[in-house]
Amino acid sequence: MTQSDDTDLDKVRWGTILRARNGDVMRYDETGIIMRLSDRVIADIAARLPQTATAPLLATAEPLDADLLGDIDAWNLRQQGEWYVFAADLAGEQGVRQYRRRIAAQTDAAELPIIADAPGAMLGILTLGGARAARALPRPSRYPHHILAPGDDIGAVGMAGTEPATATAGAMALREVTRDAMLAEVLLADRHQHHRALPLYLVRAETDASASIAVLGTGMAYQNLLTAARNLASIAESLGKPARILAVRLDYSLEDISPDPLAYRDGILALMAQLTRDLGTLGFRKPVFIATFEAGTARITDGPVLRAQWELAWNSGGHDLIFTAPGYMFAQDANARLTDSAMQQSAEMDAAALTTIYADAPWFCPTFLLAEREGDVAIRIKARAMTGLVLDTNDPFSAGPAAGFRLHGASNAATITGVALAADDPQDVILTCNKRPEGKALHVLYGFGADPRSGPHPAACGALRDDWSVPSTTGASLHRWALPCALPVH
Repeated sequence: MTQSDDTDLDKVRWGTILRARNGDVMRYDETGIIMRLSDRVIADIAARLPQTATAPLLATAEPLDADLLGDIDAWNLRQQGEWYVFAADLAGEQGVRQYRRRIAAQTDAAELPIIADAPGAMLGILTLGGARAARALPRPSRYPHHILAPGDDIGAVGMAGTEPATATAGAMALREVTRDAMLAEVLLADRHQHHRALPLYLVRAETDASASIAVLGTGMAYQNLLTAARNLASIAESLGKPARILAVRLDYSLEDISPDPLAYRDGILALMAQLTRDLGTLGFRKPVFIATFEAGTARITDGPVLRAQWELAWNSGGHDLIFTAPGYMFAQDANARLTDSAMQQSAEMDAAALTTIYADAPWFCPTFLLAEREGDVAIRIKARAMTGLVLDTNDPFSAGPAAGFRLHGASNAATITGVALAADDPQDVILTCNKRPEGKALHVLYGFGADPRSGPHPAACGALRDDWSVPSTTGASLHRWALPCALPVH
């Protein structure tokens, strides 16, 4: 027992009854016994106390020993309620900043991820789609403490339609990087470069083996997507933040085996209406939907589902559906999935589109709307684009001398011999034919109907774009290439 220097016990004012290596555990003074409780006991007491909107968080007045966090480069550790809050220099591109970590796991199996103490809402990026949407790269995230997944031990790629997802208010670090996570990386990197706030993102891709868009809207993946949205709200609430869905990616096209393009078009419209309604019931605002305009593969160059996308491109039924890019600009592997570099480029196009529309500016790729005869052997194609069109003579996807255009249904075997931009309208294209095209069902195709070929890019492609361009971290230049179309000739 330690006491004051006064040897008269009747005059002892204070002393130590029990001491541990890290300090006094039990002391006394004239007021009684004083006990020092562990951080875990304090956190447990705080968790049991009723919380009110006006009650301040239980916080330590002085920094704690950062050794409580393990062997990481951290300092200025404090306790706030059930959280440790501290500054640290951790792996990732985010640099030195403030973080938080739960003091105790919510369940025995739960992780204790270190989460960036970020400002603003937690932003959700969710994907609903088929098997091709489940691809992920086995690498760490560039911003591992800003991009999280629901803490159900599944990660950024969901249940693949095999079983229901679990409700959770916990988060986990990513074990792999999906397109959604890469999109969050691109958005964070841009904000970081411009010294803007770096928010938190929650990502999840839910997929299943549905054979049609109608089945997708009633299947396990759809229900699991709603669970992901609920988890987003719960995790954000546990952090004291609002939750907002930044975008819902629709990644389902080639998986649909329906022979009816109208069924696919109507199915997408119904799916967006259903998601808008169900997410609204959970308290989320009308979502922004993003998608890649699927152009097929090196062997699949046309089909009813592919053509149905063109109608959605110019008439999405009042929904915020953004085709961020045509699929022919992205290289594919032997299984028709995006290569690693193409995943990065796709994420960069998605990020450019979202950044633009959230700045209240429009985003759309050049979309061809009308084909009409001009003179005897020419056809004028009218487009809707954000700038004047560019006929890229470099032809990076090997579309050929017709720049991706071809005639379909010409009864007299007419062919296209020349492609040029109209002199009187920078958004019109003039096709010159070897003779007057004839045929009751004459159509002009762009980005459809090419002969199958080998190579990394889809065979059906084009060489028309607008003049927007940004450099990709892959070394390529990204452009808004024109969307495929199938236009009747008037």
